[in-house]
Amino acid sequence: MPGIIDETQFSILEMAACVSFTIFALLGIISNVINIKTFIAMGLKDSVTVSFLALSLFDLAYLVSTFCCTIALSFNVIEISYYEHFPIEPFGVHVFFGHVVILINVTNTLTTTFIAVARCMCVAKPLHFKHSFTVKRTVIVMSGFAVFALAIYTPLLAYMGMVERLDTKTNRSRPSLWLSPHKDSIKNIVWTLIQTVLPVVTEFIVLLCIAVMINSLLAASKFRQASKIPVGNKEGNTGSFNDSSDKLSGKDIRVVKQVTLISVMYIVCNTPKVVISLVSFIEGEFSLRQRYNNLYVCINYFRMHFEIINASINTFVYYMYNRKFKDTLSWKC
Repeated sequence: MPGIIDETQFSILEMAACVSFTIFALLGIISNVINIKTFIAMGLKDSVTVSFLALSLFDLAYLVSTFCCTIALSFNVIEISYYEHFPIEPFGVHVFFGHVVILINVTNTLTTTFIAVARCMCVAKPLHFKHSFTVKRTVIVMSGFAVFALAIYTPLLAYMGMVERLDTKTNRSRPSLWLSPHKDSIKNIVWTLIQTVLPVVTEFIVLLCIAVMINSLLAASKFRQASKIPVGNKEGNTGSFNDSSDKLSGKDIRVVKQVTLISVMYIVCNTPKVVISLVSFIEGEFSLRQRYNNLYVCINYFRMHFEIINASINTFVYYMYNRKFKDTLSWKC
């Protein structure tokens, strides 16, 4: 029984997704290549630069995998619509790269959270944490994120693969997708952890870090304001403070804007993933190979646009709020 979206509508939406994914992914790849080259040119002498470099590398890997996933999906649409038969089943390649995309997204999530936590600590307690986040420790943490993502997702990848199978439509054998009958039980556990629990926890941590950082900056501003000597008038009476004392410094404002913008982008772009997971948990038919399969897949296509944008737009944030990045990029151009 078709659920809400019929096959014709689904095919049209799928083709539109292929076009938009390809365009956005290519733009994101270019954006992150620019980030990587710029950060290397800046010199990897501090943990902040290393963290942003790692995030750009993970974002690049995510976008390359998304591009490959989209190309495979495009071939699958062609095969279904025009009855073409390729030497390798494109749907199987699409599913494989789709899982790789989810795996890499785990590292992006953890890296973004680490950056928020590190900056929060350095702003809230600069004397305590100024020398805690070294380049070496940052590299170890980033490597640990990659290992963690592989470890948590390997059980799911072990229950799928591409095997030589007979295609009944062409009466020829070709590498096709194989899924273990035990895959769904493993998938439910893994996806609950990385598609629901991890995003919710990390979003809460990022929001908490932003709140603490803003509060610390405001407290510092009030302290500077209270420490200033008021200017007296000609009669010797105490005058008012300079108007600029009521405002944060330019550097403080840039920090607040940058962190707030990154936080909002992360939360907005990852919340759809959480909502989809919760709805799927509540409504069992809203899932793959169930009654609302077409609707589930189309909404996930919509959700992926947010994640692709989140992985592509950081160049503009760095350019607006990181003077060294802006100067280095301008000099390279």
